[in-house]
Amino acid sequence: MCWTKRGLAGLWLVLTALPLAAAEPTPEPPIYIESDSLKIDDSKGISIYQGNVIFRQGPDTLWADKLVIHSTARQEVDKIVASGEPARFDHDAEVEDEKSWGEAQTIEYHAGESLLILNGAARFQQGDNLFSGNRIEYEADKELVRAGKAVAGEGRVQIVIQPRSKDTEQQPEASPQ
Repeated sequence: MCWTKRGLAGLWLVLTALPLAAAEPTPEPPIYIESDSLKIDDSKGISIYQGNVIFRQGPDTLWADKLVIHSTARQEVDKIVASGEPARFDHDAEVEDEKSWGEAQTIEYHAGESLLILNGAARFQQGDNLFSGNRIEYEADKELVRAGKAVAGEGRVQIVIQPRSKDTEQQPEASPQ
């Protein structure tokens, strides 16, 4: 089953730590990472954070038992893997409908493909809408969500989409002049 949903962008932002393209670039907020231990292997381009990992950048927070950041030779983020029981994220947007959170046993972000993968008891919610399944994939550049047997080979997908209120569906009438 395929879905398009710009709402997963919040999750993508949490994991990428890369700026979005904009007409005028805005300064990127600093990244704060806390963990019980850290191992950096520059020769392999890997940083491993373990034990009560907290990753914060702007309105985004990621919690994991383990966070592995793979970097290219030019020290650019190539892949991020967060794991936990579960690994969780929260995007605290200013607009209520854009707030989102998610969790899975493993959350991966592949920068080259702009691909985000939530694997193992995966759940994602934006506003009142909820996606859940064993595996959820999100292609950020295409705003495409895939979940279900075709993706994970097992399990079913559950989606809860809340109806719009009648107030938001009605257009205001133009006032006579």
